Amino acid sequence: MRTVVYAKKVEIRNVPVFACTDCVSYEVLQPVKPDLKECISKLGEQPVKQDVSFGKQNELADLFHEQLLAWPDASDREMEHHMQQAVNERINLLLDIMGYAQKSGDEEWMETTERRLSQLSGFVWQAHFSNAV
Repeated sequence: MRTVVYAKKVEIRNVPVFACTDCVSYEVLQPVKPDLKECISKLGEQPVKQDVSFGKQNELADLFHEQLLAWPDASDREMEHHMQQAVNERINLLLDIMGYAQKSGDEEWMETTERRLSQLSGFVWQAHFSNAV
């Protein structure tokens, strides 16, 4: 997890990234890139100084942050297990929320919940971390 600084004024906290220990470079995790781009575009070209939690924009980033806080010393294999379990639990929770939103006829709530579900639905640990150092 890293803080991304935009326009020297905005700190976007808890962005999941790959960190290469050999070349000391960072790359934003592919599944969260679209939401990070959207977050930055909403800030505009001349943003005011602020601190943004990326976990509020992206479910996957939120889960990574929660799991890293809960299991700071976990091995890669252990973190894979914790993340997969957390993703499954969050999807089940969001499906329950979606059902309630549908029963209440709240379109905005349904759209928000659908967006949150889509951020989790395609995540597969091995596809994103099998080549990471």
